[in-house]
Amino acid sequence: MSDKKTESALKRLCALSSQNKEDAEKYTQELKKIAGDIDKKETRTNSDFFKALGDENRLKIIYLLMKRDMCVCEMVAALETSQPTTSHHLKILENAGLIERKRKGQWVFYGISNPKITEYVKSIPV
Repeated sequence: MSDKKTESALKRLCALSSQNKEDAEKYTQELKKIAGDIDKKETRTNSDFFKALGDENRLKIIYLLMKRDMCVCEMVAALETSQPTTSHHLKILENAGLIERKRKGQWVFYGISNPKITEYVKSIPV
């Protein structure tokens, strides 16, 4: 919402609350209904997605996996982190749906789960 619309809505709410308590309560209930109509599952999924991308190490992992699929030991070497730390970050990225694991014999490789994720990350303004 633009700043002008927000300012207008707040002025209207303040004016209503000072003039007519019933109108102000009605308006407040309308705002609560709008907030209540927001899909909670969708916002949780999106929140997890952005939290996962909000960590520098996890973003580095995404950039590595945009180059090619890798196993944990390769990422540990590339990032100079410990195996438990790298595995922790991978779990968060996997739970957010950003990456997926693929078993090849004894090895587990990680890769980007959806090409749209690569497009999204590349489109982030610097």
